[in-house]
Amino acid sequence: MTSPPADRLYELLPAIDRIRDEEQGFPLRALLRIVEEQVRVIEDDLDTWYANWFVETCEDWVVPYIGALVGARRPPPGAAPGAIRALSPRRDVADAIANRRRRGSAAALEAVALDSSGWPARAVELYRHVVRAQHVRHVRLDRPATLAVRDALACARLGGPFDDAPHLVDVRRPNSAATRGLHGIPSLALFVWRLRAFPVTKAPAFCIDQRYSRYLVNVLGIETQLFTPAPQGPAPARVSGPGDVPHPLGREEFADAVPEYYGPGRSLRIWRDTLDNPVPAERIVVADLTGWRYRPQPGQVVVDPVLGRIAFPPDEAPEDGVWVSWYYGFAEAMGGGAYPRPVTPVGERRLYAVGGTDGLGSITAALRQWRRDKTADPSLHEALIEIRDSADYTEALRIDLDPDDHLEVRAARHQRPVVRLLNQKANRFDALTVRATAKLPPPGTVADCPPPAARRPRLILEGLTVTGRSLDVVGQLGEVVLRHCTLVPGWELDHDCRPRWGAEPSVELRRTTARLRVEHSVIGTIVVDQDETKGNPLDIEILDSIVDATAHDLPALTAPEDRFAHAALTLRRCTVLGDVRVHLLALGEDSIVTGCLHTWRRDTGCLRYSYAPVSHPGPPRYRCVPGPGATAPRPRFTSTRYGHPAYCRLHPSCDPLIAAGACDGSEMGAFHDLYQPQRLSGLVDHLAEYVPLGVEAAVITAT
Repeated sequence: MTSPPADRLYELLPAIDRIRDEEQGFPLRALLRIVEEQVRVIEDDLDTWYANWFVETCEDWVVPYIGALVGARRPPPGAAPGAIRALSPRRDVADAIANRRRRGSAAALEAVALDSSGWPARAVELYRHVVRAQHVRHVRLDRPATLAVRDALACARLGGPFDDAPHLVDVRRPNSAATRGLHGIPSLALFVWRLRAFPVTKAPAFCIDQRYSRYLVNVLGIETQLFTPAPQGPAPARVSGPGDVPHPLGREEFADAVPEYYGPGRSLRIWRDTLDNPVPAERIVVADLTGWRYRPQPGQVVVDPVLGRIAFPPDEAPEDGVWVSWYYGFAEAMGGGAYPRPVTPVGERRLYAVGGTDGLGSITAALRQWRRDKTADPSLHEALIEIRDSADYTEALRIDLDPDDHLEVRAARHQRPVVRLLNQKANRFDALTVRATAKLPPPGTVADCPPPAARRPRLILEGLTVTGRSLDVVGQLGEVVLRHCTLVPGWELDHDCRPRWGAEPSVELRRTTARLRVEHSVIGTIVVDQDETKGNPLDIEILDSIVDATAHDLPALTAPEDRFAHAALTLRRCTVLGDVRVHLLALGEDSIVTGCLHTWRRDTGCLRYSYAPVSHPGPPRYRCVPGPGATAPRPRFTSTRYGHPAYCRLHPSCDPLIAAGACDGSEMGAFHDLYQPQRLSGLVDHLAEYVPLGVEAAVITAT
């Protein structure tokens, strides 16, 4: 839609009136410009109301009302905007009538699952897999009574959503709360995949041993199982297959169809020596590389999709490196990743590109160029450093900020750069240091005063993955923002995702005034080294993030020597693995704290709708788990190691007091905004409407 021309109302006046207005200095034009602003407001409002007539263009709050016209499920009254989008998705309302016309079919059930919950699904009519007695006059070759044990792929799929093996009849119900029985006559199973597949494009592989040419696809040096990407667009009109859902890729499945999972836009692609030299699919061999016992033959490139390992023949080792494009699984767009995220426009800021075809070679070079440009032009205080590839940047970073500076360092769209901080100098601190150049005045003096709060510099880090060392913040800063970042807990990880330096912090705030804000990120321990007698508590706000101390008995937020951190903490929809010792908890909401939560002040602040063990001294509590005088179960996680696909996800057997204990009925913790309890219950309600009469259906989470 094009914007209306300027002075539109003024141009409608007769020419004689415009001539007289020009003679008097255009007072009438100035008046009509004010009127035109209000006209545009009314026109925009009319356009919005017209767009709200259609489900494809309406606002989010209108979707439930259009859904009521077609009998779609409505969210509960008073639901938050995020819950409305999750519980009344636009696609479910748009396809409601079309799905009802083909109700009863397996393809329709899969479409309903994708439309109503956003999860890809596979509907399996289990009676088709039940062994049937054969008749000599009507032989049913599709229902044999035996399994070909030499078929490795069929054996690997046993018990899963793609199991086609013959089974004996099971009289138990598929939706039984005690013991589930799948293969019954009236049974139908709907397998759903809750994990998502995220891409990593043209990133360097991690070399374990150059002599034997052993590589890991994850540049962090950890074993990561490959995932298959889900195709974009609506659900297929047929029953979904392995290529239609994002699922972990097995060895047998990859070996059975290498061209389907290797190549551009697929689960894996490998380049050697240069990015112009991709490895062809004919050379890919799938094998078990556990212990690196398999010896590649000449001309082979061996891949293990379960461990994320690559092996070349010893005499054919790549000389200039290996690059890979691959997919990993995770529950939410959180931490450093190549997923779409909202970015602020460049605007009037000076842009410094790093990497890519025409960018600078390092982040340090971009920082030095910005310093030189500020020397030539002292008014150049706002800058943006954008990393335009998924390379590994091994360098010692030091960011010096002057008063009024506003710097943003971010990854470009669809990129996942890794900043590796190594112990390169024996006589230097090698952390990612953020320092304000303004100094505190000596005691008892008034000269060289620090800048006021309005002039303190500000730093934003977005879309980065930092490993090797911590983020160290020093000096008179205004705010440090970590948005969609990963500061690897424990600095570095072993190949099995064990942290190497579990007791080391990820963020250190030392003698600073900076306000720390963490959004949609994964970080380790936060240490606040602040003298409580010389200033107010620092503001620390953590939203939709994971704070991992790498062990439940280690501190996740503390001060040196296990003192109380001189900070005012705000936690919203967070998962904290470890203890918290803080001066003040301003607000804790819909969060999980696995360790003890100690606060110095108890006269203000509140912890509400959260899990935290009862500790003294602790903050005031409101509808928390465990309650006063009650014993409640601890949260159960599928995995607590960073690098696993199910990292910090609540286990399906977790108690509903935690799994659905948030203020709006969603789960506590960092994955609150997925609204998985509501999605799952809504999907079960949908099945009752769309399954054939007499069929017993069950929803089974495949991931």
